Amino acid sequence: MGIVHEDVKQNHLARYPEEEVLLRPFLSGFDVTWGRKRTGHNTELSVYFLRPERYMEEMFGFVQELMLVYSPYPVLEPRTLQASEQFLEDDPARGRVEKLTLLLLTDSPNPEEWVKTYLSSNQESRLIVAFNSDQVKAAGGDAWFIRNRIASQLFSRDLFDFRLPLERDTYFFGREDLMLDYRDAARRGENRGLFGLRKTGKTSFLFKLDRLLSTEGLSTLYFDCKSPSVRQLRWYELLEKVGIEIAAKVGVKFSAPSDHRRYAEVFTKLLSQIPTETRILIILDEIEYVSPFAIDDKHWVKDYLPFWQTIWAAQSVQRRISILIAGVNPSIVEVDRIEGTQNPLFGIVPYSFLRGLGRDEVLRMLKVLGKRMGLKFHEAAVDYMHTRYGGHPLLTRLAGSFIHRSLKSSKAERPYEIDVAFLESQEDARDAELTFYCRHVVSELRDFYPDEYSLLEWLSAGRTADYLEFANYPEYIRHLREYGIVSNDANGIPRVTLAVVGRFVALEEARREGRRTILRLVPSEERQVWLDRRKSAILDDLTEIQRLATIARLPPLFGPNSFPESHRFASQKVVVNEADFESFVNCCNRCFVESIEAYGTHQMNANYFWGDIRAAYPALHEALHRLKIYRHHRMHIRLMPAVEQALQRFLKQDLEDREPRNVDDIWFVLQQASLDALLNSLQVEL
Repeated sequence: MGIVHEDVKQNHLARYPEEEVLLRPFLSGFDVTWGRKRTGHNTELSVYFLRPERYMEEMFGFVQELMLVYSPYPVLEPRTLQASEQFLEDDPARGRVEKLTLLLLTDSPNPEEWVKTYLSSNQESRLIVAFNSDQVKAAGGDAWFIRNRIASQLFSRDLFDFRLPLERDTYFFGREDLMLDYRDAARRGENRGLFGLRKTGKTSFLFKLDRLLSTEGLSTLYFDCKSPSVRQLRWYELLEKVGIEIAAKVGVKFSAPSDHRRYAEVFTKLLSQIPTETRILIILDEIEYVSPFAIDDKHWVKDYLPFWQTIWAAQSVQRRISILIAGVNPSIVEVDRIEGTQNPLFGIVPYSFLRGLGRDEVLRMLKVLGKRMGLKFHEAAVDYMHTRYGGHPLLTRLAGSFIHRSLKSSKAERPYEIDVAFLESQEDARDAELTFYCRHVVSELRDFYPDEYSLLEWLSAGRTADYLEFANYPEYIRHLREYGIVSNDANGIPRVTLAVVGRFVALEEARREGRRTILRLVPSEERQVWLDRRKSAILDDLTEIQRLATIARLPPLFGPNSFPESHRFASQKVVVNEADFESFVNCCNRCFVESIEAYGTHQMNANYFWGDIRAAYPALHEALHRLKIYRHHRMHIRLMPAVEQALQRFLKQDLEDREPRNVDDIWFVLQQASLDALLNSLQVEL
């Protein structure tokens, strides 16, 4: 049972004793640690701080104290919440009281309905839990009244479903280091660029930067270049728009010259009127719309050069402004010449790419928002979400929203434990809902960098060897890496960072080619030629790996005599039926796996395959493990649990979640998948 601190009793409740009865039900889960009358936005309110007891922390994820605001008026008005917002940002609440949740106690009837209406037009508002004072008094000693009201109002709201740029800090997570870097650049008056895939949170980042700079006394001007009021302007009209807003910031007048050739002179004079200690950051978001790459407004092919030449001419004389350009396509700063003339932005605008949130940032988002909604994500579930959605803010949020809505429709009791098994059971339905957004995320990459998009298709479809053939040339994969859509895992194996996007890209390619599966199955008439090439490539790569391993002093695969039955592997035929596949995997296991194990035994190392080889050749070990598991499956009636689990994992990958009985030509599918995996792994190791 909670207590009311003596300071509250002696200072606040001594003056307003009628409020003590309102606090009693809250003592079933909180201590009342602070209380005062506060005035703001022309309204006087009683403000209390409540420290949650341990079980309330566990149930709702409360970490800090909560603010309880009592409005003793029969009607609720927006100014009540505006005043509450002010109190949350002021001392002593700042740093002591959590900002995400606000408890609102009022004499107004039906405050829950009023709050719902308010939130419908204030999407980014804090979580507001409303209580009617008469109902609170009637609850008396009901220990469950407060927690049930909190649960019913918190667990019903979908905190993940934000699809527009965030205009407040309440639901903004991550990017702290990059934010501080751009803040410092603005302080120094440096120009910068920021690029990233669609819906990675660029505009939310810019809004956050704007708010941060404003609190430090720096001025910003934000222009959305995709707005017709910006992109349809001619270069001199847009400069006039910028000039007028700069002039308004510093309290001077700006008159555009009638002769456009004098714009640099007039603009320079305007900048000279900015106080010496003042810095103004001009943010141009969606910069592609006012660039030579503009699709709708072709006049920017010609207008781009005089626009930027004028700005740079003025800025070189008066360093009172800096520019931040943001968008999807970084070509605007990467191309050296535009229409035969030197690109004014080439080489002089440092830029960064906004990638997905890190694992710890995803953890914080899921924990903070999830707990308020009665969703408790296990650590492994957080890893799944980060891997599946690559830290992409929108995709991660929408996946969380799907989880919330599915539990709501099934009337599952909360708090609800979210584990990997639950996430995997919903995977297909959840990702199907994200298809539209996946298309939007990669659309610019497909349009502006078709060669790199082809490589993304190859990697997404498991054709790693084909991908790696071009990955040796950095210019072919530069944007894939910079956008953060492709990376290497801990073992150096390339992967699509956003697994859900990778699956979408692979399926789109399959549909385009008339396939029902991601795997491009070799036609029956081409299989013998394909198999001969695969076998030859695998044997050549194994020979090269052994040579390089000797130079690098890595553990040898097979010892000085290589693998003794290479001729048996070279004579393998196209698999047609179950018996053929059994013969194939038995041969591969004897040639590769048993040869390695035999060498380990010769070296008195019983753990050679599972220890030394797995550590030195992780990608190859995984491919050999697949062959070993498939061989065990064909040669043993019953499998150990760990082996059965591995078998199901490989079958899920190779059969693309289909039941074996539903797969046509299944035995060749498994042969092709096994050899593709072996060749891909060898290419990775090389």
